[in-house]
Amino acid sequence: MTAPSPANPATYGSRAHWDGVHALLEDRALLEDRGSIRPKAAGALLDHMAAVADRLAGADGVVMDLGAGQGALARALAQPALTNPGRLVIASDIAAGPLAAIRAPGIAGLVADAARPALKPGVVDLITCLRGLWTLPDPAGVLTAMAGLLAPGGHILVQLWDRPARCRLIGTGAALLGKVLPDLTRPAGEAGPFDIDPDGLAALAAPAGLELVAIEDGAATAGIGDAAGYWREFDALAETAAAARLRAPAALQARLDAALPGVLDRVLPRGDDAAVWQAPIAWHLCTLAPRMAPEPVTQTG
Repeated sequence: MTAPSPANPATYGSRAHWDGVHALLEDRALLEDRGSIRPKAAGALLDHMAAVADRLAGADGVVMDLGAGQGALARALAQPALTNPGRLVIASDIAAGPLAAIRAPGIAGLVADAARPALKPGVVDLITCLRGLWTLPDPAGVLTAMAGLLAPGGHILVQLWDRPARCRLIGTGAALLGKVLPDLTRPAGEAGPFDIDPDGLAALAAPAGLELVAIEDGAATAGIGDAAGYWREFDALAETAAAARLRAPAALQARLDAALPGVLDRVLPRGDDAAVWQAPIAWHLCTLAPRMAPEPVTQTG
């Protein structure tokens, strides 16, 4: 099972692509909890990522959130700045639109390509990347660029998805959308969200002088009662696919909604309430750090 991505690699991941996606979704209830109902799975992932990042960053560290989007993680990490004003959170994204809407103490916006971060080397204590590494055209090159920004003792925290079987919350909708929206068919050779696991991340990071020093796993289950509830959870975790669905003609969206219950019956269990499907999602939070130079061998005698 694979998740879809736009078929045109020349536009996917560009500034125009992400500006368009966020412009379409800016009024929806995503991780930021802008609506009355917070998506359970996306909220659990955000809370877990923020807790681990908060421990790594320290009270007065400089944090760079790579691919910050609409700023949910940046805002969560800036909260300690209200009582510990020494912390600075840099919300970095290639798209200018969503960054312009981030207004919170302790946050500075940076519109930049991840491969060319436009910061001085050695100034960042923690770099976070939530739901974004696999969307980058050159993840290894970006990790090299990020490694150059780290201050002594700094870390990079990257979120990866677990196996597809443990992520049916996003895999189910991705497969369904991929069948009816040709522009979401992932071309051969393009990495998808399940194609980088912790071992793969370690291999990508090694040329940058980074090593994988810790993995913390997390999981959540969203109770799904109807199509609207499913898409609310899905949209908060897969913005590009969500935007493609919302751009589709209303008649096609209605057909997707009608087909979804049958699909869910085939792939998801029911909970204690037989009217509710249980949709799982699981992730890895991977901490990278500069590889320590081996201690020189001292001969005695």
